[in-house]
Amino acid sequence: MRMINTLVAIAAGATMFAAAGAAQAQGAVSPACAALETAAEGALGAPATVAPASIGYVGYTDVDGCQVSFSGTGETFGTSFQAVAAKLDTLLTGEGWTRDPNADADGPTGTAGGYRKGSDLLAVSVSYDTPKGACREDAPVASCQPMAAQMNYAITLGLRPAS
Repeated sequence: MRMINTLVAIAAGATMFAAAGAAQAQGAVSPACAALETAAEGALGAPATVAPASIGYVGYTDVDGCQVSFSGTGETFGTSFQAVAAKLDTLLTGEGWTRDPNADADGPTGTAGGYRKGSDLLAVSVSYDTPKGACREDAPVASCQPMAAQMNYAITLGLRPAS
């Protein structure tokens, strides 16, 4: 019986250690990333998640940084991805970030852009997808006019620290 109690105690300790390590790893983002998360949440009026991530940027190799992510429907973010991107652009340029036109990319359901501040780089992407059947499969994507509830947004801000 003493052996079982010892094993239970060891297992409980290992579980607590693993949980503490996971919480520490999950929370290991820079103060700059935490500030970006707070500011972006204010601009978009929605909660985000933030986590360490490998961040890519046009013309550079991927490096460790952090990513702020939002998800939700058009009921949360509206039916214009351009308007969502404009809110983020206003926020970022107001905080001293400069738009990098070399990192811009646009399509019928999303847009991406890059920003510079000192030697830090920020990759921003705003896009949405629709569930199967929401749009005609034989028509151009740009001709689809989904309802707000059918627009599933993926919004990311990838902060790449100076290297």
